[in-house]
Amino acid sequence: MSKGISIYLGMNYSIEQNIRYIKKAKEYGFDNVFTSLHIPEADYSKIIKDFKRIVELSKDLHMKIIADISPRAFKYLGASIKDLSVLKDMDIYGVRVDFGFSPKEIAEFTNNKYGLKIEINASTVTERFLNEFDKYNPNYKMLQACHNYYPRMNTGISEETLLKKNNMLKQYGIKLSAFIPSKSGKRGPIFEALPTLEAHRNMKPEVCAKHLFALGLDNVIFGDSIPSDEELISVGKLEEHILEFNIEELNCSEIEREILFKGSHENRPDPAEDVIRSTMSRETLNGRKIEQKNNIERVKGSITIDNEKYLRYCGEVQICKKDLPADPRVNVVAHISKDEVFLLDFIKDETKFKFVSENNFH
Repeated sequence: MSKGISIYLGMNYSIEQNIRYIKKAKEYGFDNVFTSLHIPEADYSKIIKDFKRIVELSKDLHMKIIADISPRAFKYLGASIKDLSVLKDMDIYGVRVDFGFSPKEIAEFTNNKYGLKIEINASTVTERFLNEFDKYNPNYKMLQACHNYYPRMNTGISEETLLKKNNMLKQYGIKLSAFIPSKSGKRGPIFEALPTLEAHRNMKPEVCAKHLFALGLDNVIFGDSIPSDEELISVGKLEEHILEFNIEELNCSEIEREILFKGSHENRPDPAEDVIRSTMSRETLNGRKIEQKNNIERVKGSITIDNEKYLRYCGEVQICKKDLPADPRVNVVAHISKDEVFLLDFIKDETKFKFVSENNFH
């Protein structure tokens, strides 16, 4: 799994601003760059030189760069539509082909002799396309897929559609990417954010990234131009294989904080219907006891630790998947951030998760 950013040449930001952005993204944990040579609003006669600078910088920083191209882009690069050598010479990792290319042409691209990855549009792929594509003997090892971003409000795809497309492509072992929006650096000319999922349009990018990784995406990419440092850091620090929850503590004791934040947790292989149970949390006690306190009603998203009244269960961490009554044996110690409660649905048997305290940011 990995994380990427998008660079749009010839639009809102200068080449100098884009260069600083790429360097900062690398510092914060991003390892790939998406750029487009298929933007109707851009002046192609002015951006090819800048494009080459971006590719060179990405190479120097060991960041993989994917360029979205169209037949017109080949013209501005001074190359034939059949000739990928011009892109290989610039050390591009791969090209995203979408409008203007037939299934046969894309299949031929996957057999290129330059080792270029070929990326298709995951959002628009259909069974009919894949059946025709397969007739031309594509090299699936060189194929990957990236979903669209959707600048206009109300046009992003649903989670159901994303999963349907992903399931088609995963049959071929294809790696999948999708876009997350920025709330602070929205790209023009519409300025309504660039998410893949419509549900993400007004969400924090960190929450969007967690959601996409939970849905099985291999790579998440900032669709918008230049996010804030806070947004870059919040996404860059995510551990893709552990579902991380921001939580609000409720006057936790030292022992309770140690149980919550010492490493990661893992749901039991026999998941409970009502709660998520941390498999190893009780072992953190080492003979210590947890006193009874804050035995209030438990709502969905409440994080609890069993106290000494629960005998051998003392120290067990649970997250409520539904509203539950108060129990004198159960301390309510924290709550999942409201905008992340929906992510509880993605914790299955043996899913790893961890907590980060929102209290530290106040």
